[in-house]
Amino acid sequence: MALPKLNVPVYETILPSTDKVIKYRPFLVREEKILLTALEDSTGKEMPVAIKQIINNCIQTELDVENLSTFDIEYLFLRLRAKSVGEVVTVGLKPFPCGQNEGKLCEKTTEVKINLEEVKVLKNKKHSNKIMLDDKIGVVMKYPDSSSLENTEGNNFDVGMYIIKNSIKMIFTAEETHERDSFTDEDLGEFLDSLNSDQFQRIREFFDTMPKLSHTVKYTCSTCGEKKETILEGLNSFFG
Repeated sequence: MALPKLNVPVYETILPSTDKVIKYRPFLVREEKILLTALEDSTGKEMPVAIKQIINNCIQTELDVENLSTFDIEYLFLRLRAKSVGEVVTVGLKPFPCGQNEGKLCEKTTEVKINLEEVKVLKNKKHSNKIMLDDKIGVVMKYPDSSSLENTEGNNFDVGMYIIKNSIKMIFTAEETHERDSFTDEDLGEFLDSLNSDQFQRIREFFDTMPKLSHTVKYTCSTCGEKKETILEGLNSFFG
């Protein structure tokens, strides 16, 4: 005789990058095991893989998780965690320079409670994936997925160039368009090398203004009693 199956609730949320309605269920024991195994990895490399696997398991809407943007991944995991473990988390805020102590750091970490349901993806109104490099030539960008960020080695410049190359979707002029699969990595490298500082900065601004998980916290310092405000950004800010 087959064992009975427990009913599992299903929730809905909106995918930040596309406004698509996503249905999902909370973690089950199998997902908790995946998470605990990843936490035991001292290198931290297993956690991004575990997060994507958990999202894949729990999402009940057709979705290509491997190619999701980093902020979509972080937002979905935050929603899953809120419905699975609890909507309120305690975050330890590191000491900040204190106006009452000649600018020295306050001694204690201040713990604050944050409702994960209040954490949103912040979108910059000036952000655009279409970037004009001059009067005639422009590029269309796509958001870097988590895989492109995981497979990065080298110095900061090399890593930055790798991410930029993997985020260019199209190069266009008034007369023609060049889709990413129509030119080689070498062609793209030469194209980027030919940009001047201002043109390269325009591409960098795409990443600087990209949507991100963000939450403003107002709190009272546990050391000096001064009222402070800080902004938490990215998944690690909420779970460490």
